[in-house]
Amino acid sequence: MNVIKTGGNWTIYDDAIESFDKLPAGTYMINFSKMMGYFLTNHNDLEVKETKIYGDTEKKVDKILRSFSLTDRNFGVILSGPKGVGKSLFARVLANKAAENNLPLLICSGYTPGIASFISSIDQEVIILFDEFEKTFSEKDNTDPQEEMLSLFDGVDSGKKLFVVTCNEVRHLNEYLLNRPGRFHYHFTLTNPTAIEVEEYMKDKLDLKYQNLIPQIINFSLGGSLTYDCLRAIAFEINNGYSLEETVQDLNISRDKVLYYDIRIEFEDGQICLARKACLDFYRDYCREWCQDGNDGVGFFLVFKTSDIKYDPERTIQHLDPDKVTIQYDNCDLEDMTDDQKAFYQTRKVKSVVLHKSVDSYIYRYAV
Repeated sequence: MNVIKTGGNWTIYDDAIESFDKLPAGTYMINFSKMMGYFLTNHNDLEVKETKIYGDTEKKVDKILRSFSLTDRNFGVILSGPKGVGKSLFARVLANKAAENNLPLLICSGYTPGIASFISSIDQEVIILFDEFEKTFSEKDNTDPQEEMLSLFDGVDSGKKLFVVTCNEVRHLNEYLLNRPGRFHYHFTLTNPTAIEVEEYMKDKLDLKYQNLIPQIINFSLGGSLTYDCLRAIAFEINNGYSLEETVQDLNISRDKVLYYDIRIEFEDGQICLARKACLDFYRDYCREWCQDGNDGVGFFLVFKTSDIKYDPERTIQHLDPDKVTIQYDNCDLEDMTDDQKAFYQTRKVKSVVLHKSVDSYIYRYAV
């Protein structure tokens, strides 16, 4: 029998009870019941199943842990961005590296009154993870749970804790959590993979015989909100023998972007033609855009395959191989021309085609 005294209360436990000076390294869930109050239960460790981490996640994790080791107070990190961009993976990588330093991880899955006081009573270095904080600590019944947590995040209690908050919608966070490095030192906004990251991921995940589809997948990433979840699903379908066109049509992928490009066509004779604010659909195999010659007003269609667009790492300028574009003139423009004039337009060669993303592009994108 073991007898534990807490204040004026005496509690009897069986012989299986163990006593620790500090919470051992591990993963725990914060729980609450009206009978017991707050308590912790063991939780499976957050595993990192990916064999390779893309982007700068590991670099950021090392930065967080180094900064936390150098401070003498509570330390906060916000991870924001849409679903599927890697917030959970980031938290898992952070938890695993922290475990190497014997830091326990406590997962807080929801709000109950008094949660801040309970966390404050933990007098040792731990990581507290609040997943989807804007949802699990949302305002209800005229109370703002996030506001109750402000004093905890300020670090006025004893002990030293690393608070990690993930959220999908920054606008639903309490305004006093943002732009306050004293509360949350870092705010990492995770975005969709860049063109370079898409290329790297697909080279790793696609079977060798499908690697030729990578340029087209990169272009799809410009016209849709392709997260790593989307890329994983695309690679899975293609590796199972389905065409890219069928894959894009069937997958649960949102097409919520409309991208406009200014297209500049330069001919070998020096003439330059423009197509302003051309709306490109990167989910289609071919594009057919109307262009106007600024000198003589003769119009034509520029026809090209979306898979032939060469991406730029900055993702603002794209290029087309001039040998892979087709110029189609409107017969109405040519019918009144002489034979020499027709021959001039029908035989002139394209020197370069540059696509520059218009500032009016309607893009759902999170800035870093």
